[in-house]
Amino acid sequence: MLIILFLKNIFKLYYCYKTISPDIMKIENIFYSKDFDSKENEGFIGFFDWLRKSDSDITGIRLCYFEHHGYNEALKRYPYVKPANEGKWMEILFENNEYNPDLSGDQDFTNNYVYKSDTNSYLFTFGLDHLTKKELNSLSKFCEVITEEALRSR
Repeated sequence: MLIILFLKNIFKLYYCYKTISPDIMKIENIFYSKDFDSKENEGFIGFFDWLRKSDSDITGIRLCYFEHHGYNEALKRYPYVKPANEGKWMEILFENNEYNPDLSGDQDFTNNYVYKSDTNSYLFTFGLDHLTKKELNSLSKFCEVITEEALRSR
């Protein structure tokens, strides 16, 4: 599972070998609660695409949430999120601004939950079920590995 922690001026990436979706997660000593809409819809709140430079080199993610949830609007306020397709998609590039659009149209939607802290920080989760070992390796170089136990610790 990929976890993106959205902070005011930066984002952080975490990689958990297992896919979990508890109601509460703890990262960097802050508790995050699962958002009502993503919980109610069992993580089906839109689609996401892995942005790739090559067949096995992931360099970012494109988020396309259903408009009635309001997540796209919330993401626009972060300086590192790039709106695309007239604001219907949000792109986050992990390393640079290059990706091949012909290789970046997965439309995945697994384990896509939104969590919010009491201090209005957000984290979003993404399933990695459909990625190859090479793709996982390219993605993991941007991430801090976090264990299931650490995410659930209270």
